[in-house]
Amino acid sequence: MTLDLLFLTPSGETLPSVRFRVLPFVELGLRRGLVVDWRRVPKAIHQRLIFLLSLPAARVIVIQQKLFAPWELNIIRRRCQKLVYDVDDALWALHPAELGLPGSAEKAAKIKARFAQTCKAVDLVIAGNDYLAEHARAYQHDVFVLPTLLDTDKYTPPPPDALGIGPFRVGWMGTSGNLFFLPEVLRQLAPHRHRLEIRVVANAPYDGELHDMVRFERWSPELEADQLRGFEAGLMPLTDDEYTRGKCGFKILQYMAAGAVPVASAVGFNTQILTHGHDGMLVREPADWAAHILRLADDRDLLERMSANARFTVVQRFSLRSMAPKLWTALGLDS
Repeated sequence: MTLDLLFLTPSGETLPSVRFRVLPFVELGLRRGLVVDWRRVPKAIHQRLIFLLSLPAARVIVIQQKLFAPWELNIIRRRCQKLVYDVDDALWALHPAELGLPGSAEKAAKIKARFAQTCKAVDLVIAGNDYLAEHARAYQHDVFVLPTLLDTDKYTPPPPDALGIGPFRVGWMGTSGNLFFLPEVLRQLAPHRHRLEIRVVANAPYDGELHDMVRFERWSPELEADQLRGFEAGLMPLTDDEYTRGKCGFKILQYMAAGAVPVASAVGFNTQILTHGHDGMLVREPADWAAHILRLADDRDLLERMSANARFTVVQRFSLRSMAPKLWTALGLDS
């Protein structure tokens, strides 16, 4: 049997890009009566060859993030009528923590070449933001921009009586690889630590500079929505470089949906999601972290107004319910 749609993913269902750019569309596609599946690509080369040779035929195959070798792309191409590449990170660039490490220049050259080869080999690139789309267009003329979408029926604000109790709750949620960005924020907040409760929700504890300021909660998919509801403000610090400009701001969207006011670096797509002072705060210099967070902590009316505005923005512009039909059209599966 030929599938209508098959997603190939680089990791399992806890990877954010899989959870939010693949699994919701598998479920929605099945509801539409399409024959849809997803498969995790093995990391070992010998397992990957067997995996690729046993792929089912599909009308559309979407490669999510994975940078295959040219010979692997050729095998996948033969299994589908339309080949699509979905990207929501600057995959051609190294994470800032890797820059300058031994072998980093060689790795950077390899992934940049793989990104170009992949974009050229497919029929369509789906990019999570305009910055990613611009880079993809250097190699592929057919590029469609689709932000990472959120089920705003699942991610909802806490009840009103849960607000304003105890110290002002500032939170950060993400994968442990991005704890790298936290020290600058903590240095700015350290003089005000007695007024704040700083929560870090991740797959591993934060053990970096000023780690004693942080209350750690282990992330889990079952608890995630409730953990987000425990934040009154949500942090998204980033450096400003090629890698971070490719970020799609999904952490911000989660905060907004759960009623937490985002306080985020004025980098890349963050500036397209947020209107400063309306539905979030944009940080342009280090001192802004403390200034913006203390302003929210001191002005409950402002906090509640911005929280409501943030929720409205994410529902209107980034909700799965309203935006998903655009993907079916882009894939040619809308009829």
